[in-house]
Amino acid sequence: MIEEPRRYRVEFASGTAASVEKRRSFRDLERNDIERDLPGWPAGPPFKVRGFFGRLGRYALTVVTRLLLLPLYIIADALGSPVSPEKRGELEERENEVDDFPVMWAGEGETARTLPWQLDPSRRSWRTVTEIELAEQDGLVRIWSYEDTARGSRHFSWGGGEKVPGSEAVLWSVPRSEITGAEIKRFSMDESDFKVSFRDGSWARLTSSPHDARGIVALLGQGAPADRHPA
Repeated sequence: MIEEPRRYRVEFASGTAASVEKRRSFRDLERNDIERDLPGWPAGPPFKVRGFFGRLGRYALTVVTRLLLLPLYIIADALGSPVSPEKRGELEERENEVDDFPVMWAGEGETARTLPWQLDPSRRSWRTVTEIELAEQDGLVRIWSYEDTARGSRHFSWGGGEKVPGSEAVLWSVPRSEITGAEIKRFSMDESDFKVSFRDGSWARLTSSPHDARGIVALLGQGAPADRHPA
């Protein structure tokens, strides 16, 4: 019996630094915005790096949130089930993680530009779930989507229910040979972000759960990527 390929939930990553928190950009090799050039993509919120007061507001919100959650951490610890805030690792690329936050880096006609817009949580319905799959039988990497029946909202739930019948579809596929590497990005919450590099030099920054991000990177391999580093 042939085992079905495993799928992992995945979407474009979002910034975590105060200047770009919950934001993402799409860039060409000269760091120009390319969202309007991506065929078939619906309009999304414009990307802008937060200024001083915007960053200050994000810092204040983080402090208040942690203070409000402090009793929960104390109670959980007393009950023998320690709970700790998500931790972010070391900054690796300031130009791509603080001063900007590209999740797609690609020249005209390069592979990363073909990724589906449904990977962007700011463009799709919050009921839409996107997954990545590596099928060993045909050597293809696919992106799937389906509609989820779970109730909730984008802020509290990402799936968790059942698949709406007839909603499942393949959005994208590429030969595994076109992917030259995948690596965990440390400057993300619990190392949940990862970068996928393509043979033509383009790349994408995606995110999943910390466990699944490691599984995806292990499947796609950690060979030396042949990417073009942004200036």
